[in-house]
Amino acid sequence: MIASALPLRRLAGAALAAALGAGCAANTPAPARASSSTAPAAPLAPPSRGASPAPRYGAEPDVALSPVEAAALAAIRAQVGTGPRPRVSGALILAARALARGAADGAAEPIGPSARRAGLAAGLAWDPAPIAFLVRGRAEDLPAAVAGAIVGTAASHVGVGAARAGDATVLVLLASDRKLRLDPFPREVAPGSAATLSGALERGLRHARVFATLPSGEARELPTSGARAFRAAVDFPASGRYVLEVVGDGRGGPEVAALLAVTAGAPAPIAGAGASRPEATSARPPAGEDDEAAVIRALDALRAAHGLRPLEPSRELAAVARRHSERMLAAGRIAHVLPGSGELTDRLRAASVPFRRAYENVARGGTARAAHDAAEESPAHRSNMLQAGATRVGVGLARGRLPSGGAAVYLTEIFVEPPDEGAQSPLRPAARVREALWRERARLGRPPLTADAALDALAADAAEELRERDAIDPRELDGRALALRRNLAAADVFVASAPDDAIRSANLRDARFRRVGVGVATGDSRRFGAGRLFIAVVYTD
Repeated sequence: MIASALPLRRLAGAALAAALGAGCAANTPAPARASSSTAPAAPLAPPSRGASPAPRYGAEPDVALSPVEAAALAAIRAQVGTGPRPRVSGALILAARALARGAADGAAEPIGPSARRAGLAAGLAWDPAPIAFLVRGRAEDLPAAVAGAIVGTAASHVGVGAARAGDATVLVLLASDRKLRLDPFPREVAPGSAATLSGALERGLRHARVFATLPSGEARELPTSGARAFRAAVDFPASGRYVLEVVGDGRGGPEVAALLAVTAGAPAPIAGAGASRPEATSARPPAGEDDEAAVIRALDALRAAHGLRPLEPSRELAAVARRHSERMLAAGRIAHVLPGSGELTDRLRAASVPFRRAYENVARGGTARAAHDAAEESPAHRSNMLQAGATRVGVGLARGRLPSGGAAVYLTEIFVEPPDEGAQSPLRPAARVREALWRERARLGRPPLTADAALDALAADAAEELRERDAIDPRELDGRALALRRNLAAADVFVASAPDDAIRSANLRDARFRRVGVGVATGDSRRFGAGRLFIAVVYTD
């Protein structure tokens, strides 16, 4: 399964990061499940019968239930009693049937990550993080087993699928906690075509973002309009398999709200994707290599496939990653922000780890490699793995048990782009800031700025004062500029990781300003981390 929460990239350090997980299987009616997230909704009502499902995500197909499937859903209804009842999803029923058929045919990992994603696509289910639960035995014994598996989960939608395996029956339960309404979207498209992915985030999610993994294996963010209700144009220029993902911000940070596999022309695996490898839930690292090192090897292999340098393992980052995985284990959920734990940038600063930008993936699986492979399937998480500017990595694990007794490995991956210390530039930081301002001003089509020695001196004093006070308060800096017999003045101050970050200066866009002064002080900050640039920019007419 994939169990959810997600990632995003933010300037100056916030990262995306998504939460994913892998499911577990059992060969007896005893529950073996992997957990999902948040609260259930809506009444349990079977889907109506009707036309065959069109190959489009978003519209629930109508299915007729077999006797054992109907009995299982009745047992689930009785189990939840008067509490919030999940809806029956035709898409999840078709996906569960595909998984049950695979198990009946002898699949080695019948509800492993690859099988699960293929089954969900076959059933037109876009759920990113369904619980996957499999039992095998006499048909009359199985409904009670899957009903017991739903206890303690937060599921808004469920589906069950059955298949015969000789004298036995295989029954698969899929339970999902949906936080998105998805408009119909095709599962198969023609190469060279385009389609619009649209829908609305629900139940506390906001700020929709859409990511895609292309057949080449490249992951990218797509232009998206809207916040809760969203639209994104998706192009399919080449044949192959595409993975589309919708991410929203929740209380625990970014969350994956939808994951869709789309085929353009002849199907083909995504280059370097976990789905193209043998199932990793039973894989063991080479002798003498621990699981964290095995994950780094997988990251480097993916990056090498895309022409990127390997990452440098960092003990400091690994310690931050392990602490976060331990917090997820203690909380029993996957999230970037947990009680008593700030965002990634806060945690890096508390550990005195310098960075320019940082990215985080969080996941859960039966093994460390299974959790990593599920993250690699996610376009947003994959994008973090393929950040060209990232040079250092920290991987941290925490091991425990699910309520069902199954193994659970919580995984945190942190990628860091180091501070830009200007080692390759002959210019001092203040000169590099001024150069960046000049370039951005020209790009904006505003009149050129002129350096002013008096303003430079004023800005230099202000920057040093900011460093000494470890603050970003301009303290009437614009007023001091007006005292230099100027008619119009403004000032911007901020803490940055690199001189080029100075283009964040808000007053840079104002065409009324023609003169500028720049001051930069370098130092460590208790609030903002090591190796920061305290920048003051003063503008006048």
